[in-house]
Amino acid sequence: MLSGYQTEEELIRNMADAGCDEGTAAGVLICLKQGQKKKGLLLLQRQRERLLGAIHRNRSCIEYLDNILDRMRKECT
Repeated sequence: MLSGYQTEEELIRNMADAGCDEGTAAGVLICLKQGQKKKGLLLLQRQRERLLGAIHRNRSCIEYLDNILDRMRKECT
């Protein structure tokens, strides 16, 4: 029922560590308890997509910041 986890608490802790909010974690648990594993997987996939989106946005910000730093360093030398 808990997809390889010994306890519900262990699964909840792992989802929290993965950045899932309480609503997502609760939704996944409900799906698993109701035998709707595919629906639970979809919820976790959406969380993964949100995290990847944040990575891409942050990467873009870092690239802009690197550009500013490079220009400022050139002016200092």
